Amino acid sequence: MHAQSYSRSLELLREMDHLRRVWKLAIPNTGINKSEFFTLYTLRHPTGPTLGCRSCSQDDPAPMTLSTLAKAMKQSMPAVSQRITKLEELGYVQRVPDDHDRRTVWIHLTQAGSTLLQSTGEEMLGKLEHVLERLDTQHGVNTQLLIQAFRSLAMAVEEEFSAPTP
Repeated sequence: MHAQSYSRSLELLREMDHLRRVWKLAIPNTGINKSEFFTLYTLRHPTGPTLGCRSCSQDDPAPMTLSTLAKAMKQSMPAVSQRITKLEELGYVQRVPDDHDRRTVWIHLTQAGSTLLQSTGEEMLGKLEHVLERLDTQHGVNTQLLIQAFRSLAMAVEEEFSAPTP
């Protein structure tokens, strides 16, 4: 088929690539990339509470194993392991062997990692909230429908391109 028959698909790819490039503007300049940021976020909030939530507990979050973290992030263990190694070198996470099972290693978010998340999370969410308000008021976009559309798109792409499980 000709490119003309795929015009919607090409337009979607262009806009997704554009969004990927401008997304960097929303992430505060912390010396870590967005994948590393969301790894820390998942360690801090494995079930997804609000980032930078002032009413959230300031206690240390429960540590996670690498396999649990990879599963929560829907990513491969080698990719997450490599990221954890870098975050450990930066002092944001710590690997701690289990006292009872030497095969198990727990990944803890350090105080430095928690502090980074608190400050950058609030900054990033503040910026994104301004974008959502602008979309609502200046462009008449129903942002709840927009969020649902992103969710639906991600699920549809995942369903279409994921290998079937035996």
